[in-house]
Amino acid sequence: MGSPFTPGAVSSASANPSTPLAAGASPVLAYRVADELPAAFARFVTYARSYRNHSATTMRWHREVFAMFVDFLGTVAVTTVEPHTAAALVQEWIARAHERRLSPFTVQTYWRGLRSFFAFLERADGFPNPYHQLAPPAIPDALPKALTEAECLRVLDAAHNTDWRDAFARARAVAMIGMALYAGLRRSEILHLAFTDVNLDDGSIRVVRGKGRGGGKDRVTYAAPELQALLRTYLDERRRTKRSSVELFTAMRGGHGVSEVTLKRIVERVRATAGVRFSLHRLRHSFVTMLLRRNVPIHVVRDLAGHRDIKTTERYSRVFDEDKRRHVASLTFAPQPTPPPEPTPR
Repeated sequence: MGSPFTPGAVSSASANPSTPLAAGASPVLAYRVADELPAAFARFVTYARSYRNHSATTMRWHREVFAMFVDFLGTVAVTTVEPHTAAALVQEWIARAHERRLSPFTVQTYWRGLRSFFAFLERADGFPNPYHQLAPPAIPDALPKALTEAECLRVLDAAHNTDWRDAFARARAVAMIGMALYAGLRRSEILHLAFTDVNLDDGSIRVVRGKGRGGGKDRVTYAAPELQALLRTYLDERRRTKRSSVELFTAMRGGHGVSEVTLKRIVERVRATAGVRFSLHRLRHSFVTMLLRRNVPIHVVRDLAGHRDIKTTERYSRVFDEDKRRHVASLTFAPQPTPPPEPTPR
């Protein structure tokens, strides 16, 4: 495969995506939707995968977003994307996503996915980036969705009591659910944990390049005693059944780690047993929220969760209904009994 910055059909491009076009090079002023736009996206994929080291999960997301945008262009009979129409096309695409009643978070995710592609086109081909004219779709200031403590306990009970094929499958499922609930790990972080990333002697969990291999930063979090017990049970089963892999969580046949599909099936089975609607990300929300409810300093919670910005952590400062009820119950306008006088020292 050639360089991701090979010139497009219309003009030459810079060899370095972080710098403007070379002197004398002509910018690309149009992409035919039928062939030139997909070819430009193929160069973007090579750049993101080999130069930016984006994960397979991130690249799949980019492909899905691009495919949706191309499908939209077909529905409005657009055959060429040009600088003077690009911003309006992105706006209309987003407007139609809103009409489908997708969540505001999902819509903004689509918007950001296409933004990366157009930023690449600007650097590599000199195509004017339409996103300079666009504001991101608004997301209402909604509270993160966390489970109650009772729901968390039910999810754990369900993980233990689902009808797994054997003791190893049971211990693995419980430990993976526990990683999200007790340590706040994301799905990609759970899947990419190496066997040597967990040290049960001091309870430390090393998360290398959070959000998977393609981005984020390293951090160290810690396993609560209950999570340590779940991990010990899993590791005992792993040794007993002589399964091994570089990854902490091993596939049933060993030799490699658990796949995304397998983890999705584990969550689906536990969800059905528990009768509680949850995802791994919602378990992570619960981890952060419960720490804040226990008055853990917010900067500590930020570091444990791997948030870049403390404002993200602040959004988890959710007040639960039971907290409201307890505090309101203490309110009274009745006369309070006068405390007895303190004895006079002799």
